[in-house]
Amino acid sequence: MGRSSKELLKGRKYDTLLAQLVDRLGTDGAAALWVRAERRLDGMLTQSKRLPKGERPQVEGFVLPTCALYFELTDAFGKDEAFRMVDDYMAEYSANASKAFRLIVALPGGRGFFMRAFGKVVGLAFGEKQGYVNAMHECTPDRIAYDVLTCPYHRTFAQMGAPELCQLFCRNDEICYGDLDGIRFVRKGTLAKGASHCDFLIERK
Repeated sequence: MGRSSKELLKGRKYDTLLAQLVDRLGTDGAAALWVRAERRLDGMLTQSKRLPKGERPQVEGFVLPTCALYFELTDAFGKDEAFRMVDDYMAEYSANASKAFRLIVALPGGRGFFMRAFGKVVGLAFGEKQGYVNAMHECTPDRIAYDVLTCPYHRTFAQMGAPELCQLFCRNDEICYGDLDGIRFVRKGTLAKGASHCDFLIERK
């Protein structure tokens, strides 16, 4: 059994957004908006049960909660402001994740561990069972290069009518991996910005 909408919309990554809502709507107004987002997400989760089992954790854990909040924020503040608010809390969440990666690569042997783990995660968490189609070009302890040809984030955000949100998840990668000591991350294009694929290159400097 999957997590409920209340569980999915709970966590520290939403603290910044909740604080903004309390400032602008008051405690009761912020709570009411959150309840509406939970109800909206309930409907989305009902539809997502049709997805292949492997796709559901990422779609239900990240894509649909973001959509539910975004649509409620759009109703309350307009589309541009809603996008900015989602952008803000996602950037902060990614920056916190980046701190953990920086600690890892700073450890003795940390860069090698990071590269090995990254190579394994691509296959285990971002493979065909999860709804991705990848073309792996190189996967060694020093260099990983591959293209993402099909992505469930890109597909689902488009289906939900919010394709503009996908670029924020692409940006998360840049925040997480773009400033690691001894690690170089390069990506020239993404599906979210109209490229034919997302090209990933991550290597030890």
